[in-house]
Amino acid sequence: MWHLAPTGQFSRFWEVGTFGSFDYEINNDERNRTTFALSAADSSGKSELATVAVILRCPDEWFFTNPSDISPARAALKSDGAEQSFEHGFMIWIAREDRIYVLFDDGNSPNWNAYIDEWDPGTPENDPTLKPPPGMVQPVRGFGLIWREQPMVRERLGWANGGEVAFETALQRTSYAKYNETYIEAADGNIWHLKAERSGWDRITG
Repeated sequence: MWHLAPTGQFSRFWEVGTFGSFDYEINNDERNRTTFALSAADSSGKSELATVAVILRCPDEWFFTNPSDISPARAALKSDGAEQSFEHGFMIWIAREDRIYVLFDDGNSPNWNAYIDEWDPGTPENDPTLKPPPGMVQPVRGFGLIWREQPMVRERLGWANGGEVAFETALQRTSYAKYNETYIEAADGNIWHLKAERSGWDRITG
């Protein structure tokens, strides 16, 4: 008997008898279902293979209503956060991940990206030589560092059209074997939905 990995490959193997039962302890990281394959052969060498999927009870809940129909990969990550609107997208900071998500709405790929927040207190918050157009502002601190040092980000986002907003946020991801999606609580209480492979994003009602 084999245990199948979430991607479908054979993984662990056990020799089992023709009759009886078998105990298997569910791993804390397993989600949605766990699948087994049983192979049996007679004296002539003819064999049969059957699989069975055991549906698992999800140990964690989504932090928002009307979620995906799949279990979250983990409990929600609660964190300090910040959000800022730009001419052509948004920036979102998740403190406990030390990460900044950049969402573009210019129609080009990738539709979003993620960067490590490398700004440290005591280093310059902005570049005084950069003068925003009337009604616009230059992003500062972690947002500003990425905006200044990543030409693609600055070109695609444009200038910020308001200051950053600090708030308490939450983040969760789906638990597929690959191609997972990310959900982040927005400053207005709605949900940022970041699609797999940076292929798109939208904002859904929380």
